[in-house]
Amino acid sequence: MNPWPPLRVRGPMRSSLLLWLVLALTACGEQPDAATGVVVPVPTQEPQFPVGDVACPGALLEGTLVDHPEAGLAVQGDPLFAPYVVVWPHGWVAADVDGERLLLDGSGRTVARVGMTISAGGGFYPPNDAFHPCGEITFGAAR
Repeated sequence: MNPWPPLRVRGPMRSSLLLWLVLALTACGEQPDAATGVVVPVPTQEPQFPVGDVACPGALLEGTLVDHPEAGLAVQGDPLFAPYVVVWPHGWVAADVDGERLLLDGSGRTVARVGMTISAGGGFYPPNDAFHPCGEITFGAAR
C-alpha cells in the first residue's frame, strides 16, 4: 500500500511551479533548460515540526540520497534494507534537471543531488513511519 497519494498538478498551478523552479535554479547559478526541468513532488513537513516546539528527537539517519518511486527521494542506509522515506522540511522540493535529480531547499537553492551522503537528526512518525529531520541536515560528497 502506497502511503503517499499521487500529486497531480494541473493547469495554471503546474505552469507556476515549473516557472518557479526555473527561476529559482537560475537565481542560484544553475541554468536548467525549461524543457528538462521537472518538479518532482516529495513529502514535506507542515511549517511546524510534528511534535511542536518541544525538542528534536534523537534518531540519526545517515546514508546516501537515492531516487524513490513513490516519495521522489529517500535515504539508503544499509543496502540490505529498503531506503528510508524522508519527510523533508517545509518548502523543500525535488527536481529533475538535465537527467539529474536535485533536492532544493525552501529558497530554491540546490542542497543535494542523488548519490550524495546525508546525515540528519530527527525521528520516525506515523502514519507512515517516515523520517522527519529537524535541526541541521548535512550533505557530503557522492559515494
